Amino acid sequence: MTKELISIVLPIYNVEKYLDRCIRSIVNQSYRNLEIILVDDGSSDQCPQLCEEWAKKDKRIKVIHKENAGLGMARNTGIEYATGKYICFFDSDDYVALDTLEKAYQQIEKHNAELVLFGFCNVASDGKTKKCTIPHTEKEYYQGESVRTYVLPNLIAPDPKTGERTNLWMSAWSCMYSMDAIRRTNWKFVSERQYISEDVFSLLHLYKDIESVTILPEALYFYCENGGSLTHTYRRDRYEKNKYCYDACQAACLELGYNQDVKDRLAFQYVSNIIGALKTLVTADCSKDVRLHNLKDIVADNHFQNVLNKMNVSKETFNRKCLIVTMRMKLFHIVYLLVRAKV
Repeated sequence: MTKELISIVLPIYNVEKYLDRCIRSIVNQSYRNLEIILVDDGSSDQCPQLCEEWAKKDKRIKVIHKENAGLGMARNTGIEYATGKYICFFDSDDYVALDTLEKAYQQIEKHNAELVLFGFCNVASDGKTKKCTIPHTEKEYYQGESVRTYVLPNLIAPDPKTGERTNLWMSAWSCMYSMDAIRRTNWKFVSERQYISEDVFSLLHLYKDIESVTILPEALYFYCENGGSLTHTYRRDRYEKNKYCYDACQAACLELGYNQDVKDRLAFQYVSNIIGALKTLVTADCSKDVRLHNLKDIVADNHFQNVLNKMNVSKETFNRKCLIVTMRMKLFHIVYLLVRAKV
């Protein structure tokens, strides 16, 4: 029996050092019936040429060159050109296991699901695998309202009441999607230039209309912490962008009719994002006095304090609970030391 066509979208922007590694992991998949869409988002390095060279080697590859508009818009371009029954969005500075698409296809077809979720491994800048996050849920198939009451909240964060962690991850790259579901809902990604956590905001809207999800309890994606990544660079506006995105996600929950559990778990993720921002801050290339001053501005901000004080921290890990409590108490020097210790 002929296997269905799967579309793979790779948004590409100035990743010449890592692009070949990513594309090799796609073209060498055990699942062969692929449409590989390389979306060059106005790269100024050698990526455009590398894309064209790959297209000459493999007829399954399509190359689209466009003006730079960001990751979300590049993914949307991929959706416009995709003709497969299923679609995946992988980041071009990461890579995947060579049986990823075979296993994801078998799982999504087994249940006739609209989404299949799988796990991932973190890879250090030296190429060594640091940690693998493997989903473990009560069942391997969810449908109807359980998609919104169980799968979606656990994608966002652990259960604050029980501390249960399913290791699901709310990211565009940790799943395979049915193109029918995307077309039926006319779903698109938002821009990360507007919403710093664009995956979360985008997927909140998608899950409103998803009726079936299956879980594949394997780590198949390799998320690479490549040196020089913008995610490890301190930007002064990062806190304001996280605030804006959190408020927008809360507003979306009201609009989409999600329950309080989803809203509460967004707070966990928001605080995690701020801790991530503080980690880059305490190692920034400026004096300690400047770093501490900026940390005080963030931790003391009324918006952040309001979220912190509403959180249930009883099931948090010991280290995270200590950090949250000291942030609530505005013990800035201790917060600085605790964050520094986490880096």
